[in-house]
Amino acid sequence: MAETLETLAKRVNQLEKVVAEMTLQLSEFVDASKPADPKNHKTMDKQYETQIIQKMREHLGIADIELMPLEELRKSMARHGIRAEDNEFSRAIIEEREK
Repeated sequence: MAETLETLAKRVNQLEKVVAEMTLQLSEFVDASKPADPKNHKTMDKQYETQIIQKMREHLGIADIELMPLEELRKSMARHGIRAEDNEFSRAIIEEREK
């Protein structure tokens, strides 16, 4: 099935909307999971966090996909000329980390 540029643009727009919604949901999850006492940051239940992430992966249909280690992902992106700084969502994450 040959797709036109217009069809692909629509699909990318739809994908961006879904990613934006997920980003919002993730930020709400992160905010809710912050401990009341910032000095005691280890209070978050790791099992609960793992369950939430697994449910999210199932919802996205990627529960059975083996995740790549972060360092390997970064190397792969660099080989293909992909820079995180060029992506709007990655820039937002980088900005949040710098706060």
